[in-house]
Amino acid sequence: MYRTVPQRSSCLSLNKRESSWSRGKGLGGSSSLNLMVYLRGHPRDYDNWANITGDSRWTYSNVLPYFLKSEDYCFKCERNPYDNFQSQFHRQGGPLSIGKPLFNPLVEEFLQASAWGGIPRVDLNAPYTQGAAGVTYSQRKGRRWSTYKAFIEPILKRKTLTVHRHSRVYKILFRGHTNEAYGVEYIRHGKRRVAYAKKEVILSAGSIDSAKLLMLNGIGPKEHLYGLGIKVRVNSPVGQNLQDHIGTFPGPFLINQPKSFISERDINPSQVADFLLFGNGSLSTTLINGLAFFPSTRAVNDGESDWPDTQWMFLGLGNHQDIDKDLSHGFNIRYDVLKKFFDPVKGKDGFQITVMLSRPKVRGVMLLRSADYRDDPILDPRYFEDLNGDDIKVMVEGVKRAVYISENAPSFKRLGSRLSPIPFPPCAYLPFRSDSYWECFTRHYSVSIFHYSGTTAMGPRDSPFSVVDSELRVIGTKRLRVIDTGIMPTVVTVNTNGPTIMIGERGADFILDTWKNYIKQKYFYNNFKS
Repeated sequence: MYRTVPQRSSCLSLNKRESSWSRGKGLGGSSSLNLMVYLRGHPRDYDNWANITGDSRWTYSNVLPYFLKSEDYCFKCERNPYDNFQSQFHRQGGPLSIGKPLFNPLVEEFLQASAWGGIPRVDLNAPYTQGAAGVTYSQRKGRRWSTYKAFIEPILKRKTLTVHRHSRVYKILFRGHTNEAYGVEYIRHGKRRVAYAKKEVILSAGSIDSAKLLMLNGIGPKEHLYGLGIKVRVNSPVGQNLQDHIGTFPGPFLINQPKSFISERDINPSQVADFLLFGNGSLSTTLINGLAFFPSTRAVNDGESDWPDTQWMFLGLGNHQDIDKDLSHGFNIRYDVLKKFFDPVKGKDGFQITVMLSRPKVRGVMLLRSADYRDDPILDPRYFEDLNGDDIKVMVEGVKRAVYISENAPSFKRLGSRLSPIPFPPCAYLPFRSDSYWECFTRHYSVSIFHYSGTTAMGPRDSPFSVVDSELRVIGTKRLRVIDTGIMPTVVTVNTNGPTIMIGERGADFILDTWKNYIKQKYFYNNFKS
């Protein structure tokens, strides 16, 4: 777990104003601990990448086959006849199982409310402008289907694959004035080891650790590296394009019917058996049940009404007895604040809507703390610090819209839905529900959604903003690539699980294309010998 530096304009009710940033150090990376949400993203996310890089291979139409390549879609999981499912944008047979969960409390009410509020039902894994849908998970038979389960476990017995657990890479081996990578040094069980590369070294340590490795090995902003006594190989903007999605939790919303999930009430032997035997029930979900994307007034005024900049994540989650402890633990929020906020509503049915800023204007920065690989990096996302203050305005608008549909849409009104009357304690001095209250609420009760990206951004080789080129090769080196979320020049508007897997598929083809002649020659040579 990483912690950011204290934030100045956000995270004000987090301990020390530091945002918690989890990382996936196990096999499968963050796909082994995330909330399993699988989304591809908006077409303009990728068309924008193609425009930035000058490489049409990154347009939506050209990356779509790489999403489909992985996919093993659960068509039988499409049980809602009112959903706008687009079967032509899905396939079966890939290694990654994807589908909608059977247990999805209050999602129909949410989708009806979104439609009432002008956000239509769509297939969020097909092209759309704005829309809402039930959640899609990377899951098989109710159980998490991580990238390890999908891609690595089935081939563990290959002679060409060796997996070393309990290992930490700290050095990239280079030779010559061209900075040709030929291996890595790593620590395993306290011993220094070396792995040599015949063709390339691939960094897929995630947007934070891949960038950290580059800087530790002399690829980064030269003044920063000089200051730490690190020999500069390539002056590169590593860590200078840090982006993340920030979110907040307006609510909780209370309802009069026992339709939400409350753990102490709804987890019982029957639910456990249902999960173990059939992969169904409350234990098969992360309680993100529905999603919606729409443009803010800012997006409309910028001529981008067809490119959402706000996301809702709907949770059919009631107010269980440990909700304050769970949120405090997960997001580093002050427990004393949450306890005061939730105590009056504990045990009551309800739901939450996470409002997320999908296209932040602000850019943060990542730096090394020292030249010691064991030290955590310095992370400053600078949430809500854009010069015009647009990001906080978009968030407040999204919060107010969430409150409005939750209290006025017929599907929610039938449940007696209403905002909890308890103000967020640090903002209790402001008029409840006023714009100033919601801005205070959002600045205090703001958390990372764990979608950090952009630290090794791709772009043209002659751009001062590019770390890797459009084939993910580290500029200023040879035989070294980065293939993970860090290469996003701009963060996608959706949860990053699906796009990261697509980047892996696209990157794999870049590697194969580079070495296809070598592979062909070796194949013919071996056949000739035999």
